[in-house]
Amino acid sequence: MDTTPTMAETHVCAPGLDIRHTDARHYASPEKQVPDFVPQAADNDLLRALKAAIRSGVADKAEIERLFGMTGFPQRFGRLILVLYAPGCKRILASRAGKQLGFTEALEPLLAHPRLSELAAQPFRLQMDFLVEPPRPMNFHTVGSAQTGERHFEIGLDGLMFRDQAGKLHIFPPGDAYVRSLMTMGQLRSYLNGIHGEETLRKARFERFRSASFISANDTWRRLYRGHPVVGRLTRKKVEQALDLAVDHIRRTQDEDGRFLYYYDATRDSRWDHEHPKRHPERNPFYNILRHSGGGLTCAYFEKYSQRGTTLENMRRAIDFLLAQTRTQDYAGREGAFIYHEKKAKLGGSGIALYLLAEYQLLTGDDRYRTWADKIAWHLANQITASGEFIYYNIYLDQPVAEAENGKHFSFYYPGEAVCGLAKYLHLADADSRVEICAKLRKALEFLISVRPGLHAAQYTVVPSDSWLMMGIKELWDFPEMRNPLYADFVFADASRMIDHLYKVTDAPCPDYAGAFHYSFGDFPYADGARCEGLLGAFELALKLGDAEKARLIWQALRLSAWAVMHLVNSEDSIYFAPNPHLALGGIRFKYTRQWFRIDTIQHVASFFAKMLPHWDAAET
Repeated sequence: MDTTPTMAETHVCAPGLDIRHTDARHYASPEKQVPDFVPQAADNDLLRALKAAIRSGVADKAEIERLFGMTGFPQRFGRLILVLYAPGCKRILASRAGKQLGFTEALEPLLAHPRLSELAAQPFRLQMDFLVEPPRPMNFHTVGSAQTGERHFEIGLDGLMFRDQAGKLHIFPPGDAYVRSLMTMGQLRSYLNGIHGEETLRKARFERFRSASFISANDTWRRLYRGHPVVGRLTRKKVEQALDLAVDHIRRTQDEDGRFLYYYDATRDSRWDHEHPKRHPERNPFYNILRHSGGGLTCAYFEKYSQRGTTLENMRRAIDFLLAQTRTQDYAGREGAFIYHEKKAKLGGSGIALYLLAEYQLLTGDDRYRTWADKIAWHLANQITASGEFIYYNIYLDQPVAEAENGKHFSFYYPGEAVCGLAKYLHLADADSRVEICAKLRKALEFLISVRPGLHAAQYTVVPSDSWLMMGIKELWDFPEMRNPLYADFVFADASRMIDHLYKVTDAPCPDYAGAFHYSFGDFPYADGARCEGLLGAFELALKLGDAEKARLIWQALRLSAWAVMHLVNSEDSIYFAPNPHLALGGIRFKYTRQWFRIDTIQHVASFFAKMLPHWDAAET
């Protein structure tokens, strides 16, 4: 029997924010739980010597051993794994083991590798993994990330090794889950089957291990944890840098026609979308028009915070592409317009488009798109039926959708996106339009908050996911006629349930889980920029209500979530493995150890950062 509470059971109208974990200790200093490394002069001296040896292929062993002995790296280890990376090149992995192992013993096979000169001729990165504890036998076929005890295998922290029938040793370092873009045991087994064959793996005897891992970074070192550079303490500067990287990526990769780089896999240097594997990325590319508008919104939020003006042209190109997909329709003698793309006219596509058009005009004062905003708003208002339910698609696969067929095309997120668009448009609307749209929105919100939970209960998950609706209600609070306690209670109830399903510093199964969401406790960390935007909407609504205590409680969760999503940001140091760093840099990934990203995975995290930053100083104080 499914005991997951429905919205009808959980969205009660409560005056407070019902968060079980309000003690600040649950949210404080997550970075202290993750092993870090602060390089000293001796560590950097070693790196310079290693770089010289790699470039020349010759090492002064005595000097390198002397330098290594002065470093802060583990001095006693049973195995050392060295991995050399260079853009566009197959990496080199070398390893040695022994009771009295010296550092240069592991360096020897690396320097003797026949492809060393190929990698050494480019900017390269050196990874070092020290095995301080001996590896332990394991049954590769029975362990898993969902198992407990000795049968638990933590993707990204556990490595493995085995010998094939010829006696050759094969090593999969812990961080290779990150490098190879693997998140589940099924993916790991499939990857190894593809390389070695199922028969070889079936006969092999496996061992598991953990390591202290480091990557060279320019003239110093960074500690790796789960393959990613340790995030460390969250600061305003780090959030700003992550935002700048993301926006620079968006600007750098936007096409002349206004489209954004939709999908990219940094491991394979590929635009083949794993969700649409039969769609050729050039001959028949898939492109989601909602996510396109989200790319434009990211630029808008960035400009509102930075006021640099550097992405205004990117916004205009994005809007021009968007409006090229527009069709018009008559509603009661007045022309409306909707976004039509991929043979569909989605409610959410028009909703986020309107959100972007309104944000652009309010930001710049440029009203060149105002006529289109009026038309799209009129269309959206006419998609609210007498019951208050939105029409989810007015065209589906080139066929008009009648209201009687609306239930067949249900979408959980489109109504919230439409509410966001109409809420922001109210700042532009004339008095008569505002009265009419507000009346329609009240009917829609009554349905969404009071009727939909029962009518579409199966669509709800244990972790609330309708961040667009949370943001839309926050936007509507600017208008006195749309301030209804029922709406605020919905936002804070969803925020409470989100925070309830957030790993805390005090209970995270692994230190870097803290700040990520989970459906069931023990799930692999789900750091989610979209839900963070919803939480931020609740925070800003608390500020609008003048409720400082609510805002404080939400901020501590927001800050922890921001620390978690920083693990998704592709910085220069985190893309050491990337065959094409130019496209990988600034991307924001979907999961901790998955290397693909889309424009929307960038959008949600970058937008969250851009909207969070204006509150930073006051909230931190």
